[in-house]
Amino acid sequence: MRDAKKQRRKLKQQLAEATSYEQWLAIATHLDELEGMLAWREEEGCELLHEALIREHIDAMVRCRENGDTRGLTRVLQESLYRHLGEIANPDLYAIAWTGTKYLVSEFLDEVERSMYFICDNRMPGVTNQQKLRLFQDAERVYGRPALMLSGGAAFGIYHIGVTRALWQQGLLPDVIAGSSMGAIVAGAICTRSNPELERFFYEPGEVHLDAFRWLEPGRIWRKRHAMDQSQLLHHIHSNIGSISFREAAEHSGRTLNISVSPTRTRQKPRLLNNLASPEVLVDSAILASCAVPGIYPPVTLQARDGAKGKAGSKPYMPTERWIDGSVHGDLPLMRMARLHNVNRTIVSQANPHVLPFISYHHQRGPAASAKQAATSLMHAQVATTLNLTRNSWSSTILRPLLEQAHAMATQTYLGDINIQFPFRPLLYRKLLTNPGQEELEMFIRLGEQATWPRLAMIRDQTRISRTFTNCIARLQQACAANDNAPE
Repeated sequence: MRDAKKQRRKLKQQLAEATSYEQWLAIATHLDELEGMLAWREEEGCELLHEALIREHIDAMVRCRENGDTRGLTRVLQESLYRHLGEIANPDLYAIAWTGTKYLVSEFLDEVERSMYFICDNRMPGVTNQQKLRLFQDAERVYGRPALMLSGGAAFGIYHIGVTRALWQQGLLPDVIAGSSMGAIVAGAICTRSNPELERFFYEPGEVHLDAFRWLEPGRIWRKRHAMDQSQLLHHIHSNIGSISFREAAEHSGRTLNISVSPTRTRQKPRLLNNLASPEVLVDSAILASCAVPGIYPPVTLQARDGAKGKAGSKPYMPTERWIDGSVHGDLPLMRMARLHNVNRTIVSQANPHVLPFISYHHQRGPAASAKQAATSLMHAQVATTLNLTRNSWSSTILRPLLEQAHAMATQTYLGDINIQFPFRPLLYRKLLTNPGQEELEMFIRLGEQATWPRLAMIRDQTRISRTFTNCIARLQQACAANDNAPE
């Protein structure tokens, strides 16, 4: 018994020191085997799953494929997905074993994927490829798609590079990405690059411009009422991203960039800037606004592409409004993302320093973790209640805007469906507003990768059907184009 505990501690230490996902997965598999979790993944009987019905639907899909019955297969798929998606998405299924959940879930998803490709690639009586393409497109809109959301976090937000690199290496990086503050910089760097450019960005991080922060002299801080040089931040953004509109970014990268900005006026609403809502707004000005932490950087007037002056020209966008850090009112714009992009699954990379103490035990299980979660939840609720009472009591004072911002930060949602979080390490807080060196850059990226690896099994499973829809639609579009170009 003592030897087994010692071996488990050793393996968990090795997990924390892994330098690649392949190495991490091999260690995690060994740990699951030692703890009996591989047997749990194989065995029948789980109150979290309706196993008999899942087996029945798997068998029905296999029979339809073997009989070439594409219409019957479509009906079985519709019923099966409707019945089982809720239980398969249960995060408790992924809180037991390190390497994933029940093998039955993988078996079910394997058959769903095979069936979708079968319908895509085989004839359906009375249905043309063009009609089939519309059926798949309509079904994808009903089903939805995943999105990645990158929080603010100052220097901590550099770890988002590690998170996105880990997802990208496994082919799991969503096409829809949102960012606030430092998360907006990383999201912008990804969504303004083509795939070859993105590969270079991930594999050669030493080329990233790192000097975002420059403190002002004490006298200038007093006069300007903000602590840092905004021109240095803009230079950092231009060095890593350039100057490009949201529309141009989407056309170049094939990805959809979303950046949150918060209003300075109490009656104005937060905005989610993207190629649908604000196609001509310049990404660099949106990022600059999303980084404008009150007291650190001044508010920003957004800029848009000026068609009359070409790509070199710009003009103010909503010139009477100024905008600040998106984390103030909408660090994670969950509802707006769902409405605009039909998002059905949110992957959140959370690095906000004021949030980490309250969520550091969120993904853990057991009595000790539950007690810590309860204690931090009570503290969070107390802070929110106090700020609400204070802002109502001081409603007519000049402090009202600051209290409104503090209340918004305390009461908004900071977690999504799948959460990847920066490790709560108090000693790192001293680096929060400092420019990282090359060694610190690599450390933050490694922390991001290590935080992502335990979530990959869940992300892979819960985004698999969406990714299959994307692939099927691409195949059908190619088939339709080939038919259109075929000689008569």
